[in-house]
Amino acid sequence: MKRKLMTFSLAAVVGTSGLLLPASNNITFAQTLQEKKQEIEKKQSDVSSSLDNKDSEISKLKQEEEKLNGEIKKIDLQYAEINGKIRGKEASIEEAKKKIEELKAEIETVKERIAERNKLLEDRARSLQESGGVISYLDVVLGAQSFGDFVGRVNAVTTIVEADKEIIKAHEADKLLLEETEADLNNKLNELKQALTELEGLKGQLEVQKTKKEDLMKQVEKQHDEAIHEKHELEDEAAFLAEQQKAIELEEQRQREAAARAAEEAKRQAEEERKRAEAAAAQSASTKSNSNSSTTSSSSGSSSSSSASTQKPAVTGGTFMWPASGSFTSGYGPRWGKLHAGIDIANRSDVPVVASASGTVIRAHYSSSYGNVAYISHNINGQVYTTLYAHMEALHVSAGQSVSKGQQIGIMGNTGHSTGQHLHFEIHKGPWNGQANAVNPLNFLP
Repeated sequence: MKRKLMTFSLAAVVGTSGLLLPASNNITFAQTLQEKKQEIEKKQSDVSSSLDNKDSEISKLKQEEEKLNGEIKKIDLQYAEINGKIRGKEASIEEAKKKIEELKAEIETVKERIAERNKLLEDRARSLQESGGVISYLDVVLGAQSFGDFVGRVNAVTTIVEADKEIIKAHEADKLLLEETEADLNNKLNELKQALTELEGLKGQLEVQKTKKEDLMKQVEKQHDEAIHEKHELEDEAAFLAEQQKAIELEEQRQREAAARAAEEAKRQAEEERKRAEAAAAQSASTKSNSNSSTTSSSSGSSSSSSASTQKPAVTGGTFMWPASGSFTSGYGPRWGKLHAGIDIANRSDVPVVASASGTVIRAHYSSSYGNVAYISHNINGQVYTTLYAHMEALHVSAGQSVSKGQQIGIMGNTGHSTGQHLHFEIHKGPWNGQANAVNPLNFLP
C-alpha cells in the first residue's frame, strides 16, 4: 500500500516596493488558505476513519487468531490423549503377548505331563492286558490274608482306577482350557491391533487438521502483519498531515505579520512623504521664489553575496531555481514500468542542495526509499507548490523551518534506494500526495 501523504504550506509574499497588496489579492489568499485547510481537514478525517477501520480489522483478526489458537490447543490435547491411549494399547498388547507366551509354555508343560501320564497309563493297560486284566486285579484282592487286608486291597485298586480316570479328565480339561484361553488371547490381540490401527488413523486425521490450522494461522498472521504495517503507514500519514497543518498555521501567522509590517512600512513612508511635502511647501512660502525646490530621493537596493561554495548554484529569477549543481542524468517520465516523478542531478563531490523557492519545510527525515529527504511547501502567486529533495547525505533543515530561495538545506548523497550520488528533485503543483500532483520540473526551471 503506497502512502498518500498530503502537505501544504503558504509563504507570505510581500513586495519590496512598499505597497500593500490589493484587497482582492488578500481575499484570494484567504480563500486559498481556507480551501487548503478544509482539504487537509477532510484528508485528516479520512485518515482517522481509515485508522479506526484498520484497528477494527486488527481487532477482528486477533479474535480470529485467538479462536484458532483455542482450536489448535484443543487438537493438541486430543492428540496427546490419543497418543496416551495408543501407548496404553501398545502396553496391553505387549502384556498380552507375554501372557500368551507364558500360557504356551504352560501348555507345553501340561502336554508333556499328559504325555508322560498317558504313557504310564498305556504301560499299565498293556501290563493288565498281558496279565489278563481283571484277573490280575482279582489275584490282588483274593491274595488278602485277612478281611481287613481284603478291604484295603479292594479300595486301593478302586482308588488307582479312579485316580487314573481323574488324571486323564483333568489333563484333557486343562488342555481344552489352555486352548480356549490361547484362542481368547489371540482374539484379544487381534482386537488390540485393530484398535491400534484405528487410533493411528485418527492420529493421522488430527495431523491433517493440525496442519490445516497451522496453514490458516500463518495466513491470519500474514494478514495481521499486513494490517499492522498499513496501520503504521496510516499513522505516519496522520503525523504528516498534522505537520502540514502546523505549517499552514505558521504560514498564516507569517502572512499576517508580513502584512502588518507592510502596512506599517507603507504608513511610515506615507508619513515621511507628507512631512517632506510640508517642508517643501514651507520652504517655498518662506523664500517666495519661483525656483524649483530640489528633492533628494534615495533608493536603497539590496544585493546578496553568497559565501557558499562555488558548487552552490546561483540564485536565478523565475518561479524556481536549480536545487543543485551537477549533471542532468534522468528526466521526468516513465522508467522501469512506472513514473519517475522528478529529475536526477548527479555530482561526484559533496554538493550543497538548496531550496528551489522560498517556503516552509514540512518534513525533513530519513525514509527507507528516499533516504534523507526534505519536503518544502511554497505559495507562489496564490498557487501552492511542494518540492521534494531526496537521497541527501545530510539534512540542514527541520520541520516548520522557513527557508528562502537558494538557502542550503542539505548535501547531495546516496542514501535510501539509490545507486549513486545524486539528488532526486520533484515539483508538485499542490500538496504532496504521492505522484498525483507531480509535474515535470524542467517546465519550471530556468
